[in-house]
Amino acid sequence: MTCAQTSMPIQALRQSVHLVDAPTVTALREPGRVLLGLADRDRPIYLPAEPGNVLVATGGGGGTTTVLRTLAAQVLRHGAHVDILDIDQRRPSHQWATSLPRVRMHSAISEVHTFLIAMLDRLRHPDPAAGTDGSRRRILVIENAERLLYALRQHWALTRPDSQLDDAPGVEALDMLLTAGPHAGLSIVAGSTRLPPHLEAKAGEVFTTRILAYAGQTLWHRIAPEVWPVPPYSVIPGRMHAVQDGRSTRFQALYFSEPQARAWARGTVPKEYR
Repeated sequence: MTCAQTSMPIQALRQSVHLVDAPTVTALREPGRVLLGLADRDRPIYLPAEPGNVLVATGGGGGTTTVLRTLAAQVLRHGAHVDILDIDQRRPSHQWATSLPRVRMHSAISEVHTFLIAMLDRLRHPDPAAGTDGSRRRILVIENAERLLYALRQHWALTRPDSQLDDAPGVEALDMLLTAGPHAGLSIVAGSTRLPPHLEAKAGEVFTTRILAYAGQTLWHRIAPEVWPVPPYSVIPGRMHAVQDGRSTRFQALYFSEPQARAWARGTVPKEYR
């Protein structure tokens, strides 16, 4: 196994990256690009232009939900359709997106199970009229993916206790969407610190971008084992590493508050920045 070389900054990174910052304004003007944040010398770090899956893995309070929110707001602004899978009904993490155009919220586990199977069926039998342009691109945002996978298995065990299947159909559908979805313009952006072993073993193949923060060696070895030495730990909020194309780059993540994300997704500038 080859080891990736960590790209270390030449000068100090910003302590925060906001809409008001001039380099951020410039970076967000790049047509169709989704900004992760700024690296050394205010160099913008983007998601790949081609559809691909994203894994955000952080320790507790590491900013996973903020990254998911900031990415979702940007793809909505670019015209994509977003489905948000968040089964925490007591403390939902993405109320900012409620009732926004081109957004569907999925919180009941039975609904999520049915939705994933339907998405796989749509992938297998595409609608020729749907097209493949950016306006038809679809993003699945998954909050706390490990909890979702556990709930899908529990749901199937309770509703179909006599099933002879090796795994819950919803879990198998999600696995196949991760593998085949990007070829059909479907990307999955998931927050998770623990993947099933079969996905962990091929995380670099399934997720074209992996974002880590507040991550000790154990998490790095599970999510990005090819990166060595493990980058230094930072307690600065929003200080993260992006692993793309076999390289790890430290950057300061773009921050959208909930009102800012909602305004940005609707194509307006948040009032405090007008």
